[in-house]
Amino acid sequence: MKTIKCTGVRAILVKDNKLLMMKSNRGDYKFPGGGMEEGEDEVTALAREIREETGYTDFVIAGLAGTVIQAHPDIYLTDAWYYQTSPYYLVILKSDATQPLALTEDEIDHGFHAVWTTPKEAIQANEAVPINPFLNFYIERENLVLQVVQDRWMPKEETLHAND
Repeated sequence: MKTIKCTGVRAILVKDNKLLMMKSNRGDYKFPGGGMEEGEDEVTALAREIREETGYTDFVIAGLAGTVIQAHPDIYLTDAWYYQTSPYYLVILKSDATQPLALTEDEIDHGFHAVWTTPKEAIQANEAVPINPFLNFYIERENLVLQVVQDRWMPKEETLHAND
């Protein structure tokens, strides 16, 4: 049995009780980030991915928030297991300075664009989209992390409306 291992770094960017997420033309959400290129460490790869996907250029990668490891039979090879390691880093925007996007052809084809949303809204949207292992295998992983972010880091709804 073959083993295929991949690492994809992810950014958790919070501003005004919302997360910066990448939304596809199918309506699902994922955290900004992606694969590491030859010679990159996780932080270097994440900084590049944030600039390419969101355009933001003035930020600080504050530290590792956690890691999710997924394992499943590979969808392309019948005799292989695929292991995806996804470290999630807390990222703080210092300003709204941006540069032009540098999306991949696949990201363009799937209509990915950066949007600010709440964890609850992203989870609800992801749950409404059918999971396709060739298109959006990341939904289960992202919803797991979104739920943790919502439960541990975001103010409760009753706190937000206490002063209304």
